[in-house]
Amino acid sequence: MSWRGAGAVVGTASLLVLAACGGRGGKQPIVAPKATTTAAPTTTTTSTSTTVPAGPPFPLTGLPSRGSPNAGRPALSVKIDNAPSARPQIGLQQADIVTEELVEGGLTRFLATYQSQDAASIGPVRSARPVDADLLNELGGGIFAYSGAAAGEIAPARARSGAVLIDAVAWPQAFQRNTSRPAPSNLFTSTAALYQVGTKPGMGPPPQLFTYSAAAPAGAPVTGITLRFSGASVVAWHALLSGAYQRAENGVPDIGADGAAITADNVVVLSVAIGHTGIFDTAGNEDPLVIVTGSGPAWVLRDGVLQMGQWSRPDYHAKMALTAADGAPLTLKPGRTWVELLPMPAAPVLG
Repeated sequence: MSWRGAGAVVGTASLLVLAACGGRGGKQPIVAPKATTTAAPTTTTTSTSTTVPAGPPFPLTGLPSRGSPNAGRPALSVKIDNAPSARPQIGLQQADIVTEELVEGGLTRFLATYQSQDAASIGPVRSARPVDADLLNELGGGIFAYSGAAAGEIAPARARSGAVLIDAVAWPQAFQRNTSRPAPSNLFTSTAALYQVGTKPGMGPPPQLFTYSAAAPAGAPVTGITLRFSGASVVAWHALLSGAYQRAENGVPDIGADGAAITADNVVVLSVAIGHTGIFDTAGNEDPLVIVTGSGPAWVLRDGVLQMGQWSRPDYHAKMALTAADGAPLTLKPGRTWVELLPMPAAPVLG
């Protein structure tokens, strides 16, 4: 499938005032006079410390693995609901990468991918969508957990994702219902349960998706961006003094079930085409076909700077490339990343 159209160009960046100052001052320390008595002998002891080698980086964060056994395991992706009844979600902060995509009714849904960290609870888990196949394929398949799907929605993942599919209907032992929440937004799981039932012999770690650099790129600072998926879903990312970004939805800060803000070190926005699936929900809303092959405008928000460029992926066999106008790769800060699949022709609005 190919891309059509192009996203609008982001306008002039508003300034982000991030200032830090420091220095030394005050009186000089008083130097004590030499003692006139003979000092008692002293006994000295030495201590040793062990430094854990940085080790190879985790492929989905670029952070050092430092001998973690998680470094060699496959990617684990879970489909997470984002309907109003599903909030607040659980386990999003432990994901290495979260991809947000448009679904029927103008709402969005998440594909949360875990590898470096574990999550004791994840959810609410919901059904698969056709775009998952091409997202999973780029991760080397791995393990994919979801709760049911229409035949046409799960067919692409069965045909070409390369993933081990863990449907809650077929694997009920890996999921549990939280009866304090309304159905269907009350199904939860964990990394431990899914790795136990989904790991197969010969499975290895995912490939590295992005180019990482600890050095902040040049560019005008911005305080954040706003993304309009639809009239029902407007997402914003606001810069924090820590250098990370906090998510908000429809003007409300996004807070997880544990009370912690939903944040990311990088926000990658891809301008994507939307096609037709011919699959409709009970309210008559069509399930949109989100297309992640081809090319289109891309934006990377990191370290208070918004980089602009292009993404390209000739077909689902290829790895996606993020490049600047000069062909150099757009770099991400080592850390956690949210990928926003923003429908064309929308573009990020600054601030």
